[in-house]
Amino acid sequence: MPHKFYLTFIGLIMASCLLAQPMRKSKIKNDSTSFTLQANYLNNYVYNGRSDSLKAPYFYTTATVNFTNGLYASFSLNYLLTPGQSGYDYSELDLGYNYAIGKKISGEVYASKYFYSSGSNLLSGNISSDIGFTLNYELPFINFHNSFDVFFSNKADMQLVPGFEKEIILNSSKHNTLSITPGLYGSFSSLNFYESTVNRRLNAIRNPKIKQPPAFGTLQSTTTVDNKGFKFLDMEITFPISYEFKNWNISFIPTYAIPFNKITTTSVNTTIIKGVSKTVKINSTPYSETHLANIFFFDFGITYKF
Repeated sequence: MPHKFYLTFIGLIMASCLLAQPMRKSKIKNDSTSFTLQANYLNNYVYNGRSDSLKAPYFYTTATVNFTNGLYASFSLNYLLTPGQSGYDYSELDLGYNYAIGKKISGEVYASKYFYSSGSNLLSGNISSDIGFTLNYELPFINFHNSFDVFFSNKADMQLVPGFEKEIILNSSKHNTLSITPGLYGSFSSLNFYESTVNRRLNAIRNPKIKQPPAFGTLQSTTTVDNKGFKFLDMEITFPISYEFKNWNISFIPTYAIPFNKITTTSVNTTIIKGVSKTVKINSTPYSETHLANIFFFDFGITYKF
């Protein structure tokens, strides 16, 4: 029954894209440099179909400058809203270039740098920087979207996200546009980020806002992922809704993530008490991985363009 539900759901997405009248998307060239400010609320942080055991909502603000030659730069501040842990969590600096090849191919090339607070427990919090690109190909009734990234942490990770999407204009006038863009995406990634994140959490770097139990010895823990490789980690179904009027844009992006291929880990814990060491090897796969569950989350944002 669940498989029939997913197939039916995917079929509806494809049908809505195929039945919609193809709209010509005009490529507007900016006559001058533009600047935007954006404020967003994310109800839960999800990465590759995984979320933390404790829900992690965020409020984040982004400032972006777009130049006439396609270059852009943006900077965002992200505030964690989880009770007992709320406060500044991390920030992101992006530099990129928007390109177009003919009328059907477009995308961007970018590089990102991440800065974390000392108490950040973000699931992807060991990623220090990222380089990547997107490639969009406009087909008659649907658009092919593809992104490829290399994330740098203790070891580099590669991530490929192919998908299909279609913008459907529901209403358009001189100053107002209402649209939805149903999409279906898959995420493939190597797993070094997961291994380094678990090791970071188990070894000394802990959120100072969370009271820790007293230590009676020294504990060193090393965790390795058992099923290494390039894995299909999740499928995401999205229905972004966008309303533009004059210099404003309001967006609502609901997403349903379906995780695949549980990530199993083994930890070697070494305890040293009064000079005596003891080593124990355990299966450290978290409950959330052994019992993968689908996740619904959403992002709500307001943008103003100067």
